[in-house]
Amino acid sequence: MTKVVLISSFLLMGFLAKAQEFQGKAEYFSKRIMKKNAEKIVAQKDEPLDPELQKAVEEAMKRASEKQFVLTFNKTECLYEEQQKLDKPEANDGMSISISFSSAGKKYLNVKDKNSIVEDNIFGKEFLVVEPIVQPEWKLIDETKKIGDYNCFKAELLIPVSEKQKKDYEEFLKKEEKKPALFKMEKPEDKVVTAWYSPEIPVSFGPDNYWGLPGLILEVNDGENMLLCSKVVLSNKEKAKIKAPNNGEKTTQKKFDEILKKKTASMANEDGVIIFEH
Repeated sequence: MTKVVLISSFLLMGFLAKAQEFQGKAEYFSKRIMKKNAEKIVAQKDEPLDPELQKAVEEAMKRASEKQFVLTFNKTECLYEEQQKLDKPEANDGMSISISFSSAGKKYLNVKDKNSIVEDNIFGKEFLVVEPIVQPEWKLIDETKKIGDYNCFKAELLIPVSEKQKKDYEEFLKKEEKKPALFKMEKPEDKVVTAWYSPEIPVSFGPDNYWGLPGLILEVNDGENMLLCSKVVLSNKEKAKIKAPNNGEKTTQKKFDEILKKKTASMANEDGVIIFEH
């Protein structure tokens, strides 16, 4: 029978107190979980897509989802950032499609000061989104597996639909009643995130926005994307300074969302398509 335990702030603080003074780096790569209805991204029509076009879309989706990240951490803070890489040249002997998934910049977390700082931008203007951190309510599950050389344990996190997501979807439905949108919005649903963490690496951090477990998170699956750790390097040398992002206008997440919504609306046509003027 599977055992489930709710992790508490008390447990986490006790865990942190026992952690040794060390630092480390973990490398991750992302994989997008492809859905069968990916062709809807290209066309809203009944007839099937051309096989060559379908193949080009699938390959473009795969390339866009394959990113690499590095997490630098010590006992109390961490910095998560994407590793930039040069795209390989492609042969022009067939159809080629380019797809890009946008993401925020560097993400900094400090469990001692209880705050996070995330680099983000709105059409070229840079912001620093500063927010207090809230302990995630992970459920620890009595299941184990090996990732590399590390023994890992399973945990799950329920992320309910936010009020912002509900409001955005309601606004979309109202617009849809007046005129069908070119790009459809799926109804937001609660999401269950599965993570695998190792107490053998005694820090409470992980990739992206995931943290708060009694061990480094080495794998995350949110149903749409997977983040997998490929390498961990630990050091007992003198702790190096982890630099928090400092380039951009400081704001809160709520204010950032308001600015983004206003700016996006001002640049969209009646079909909701963003128009870029040169």
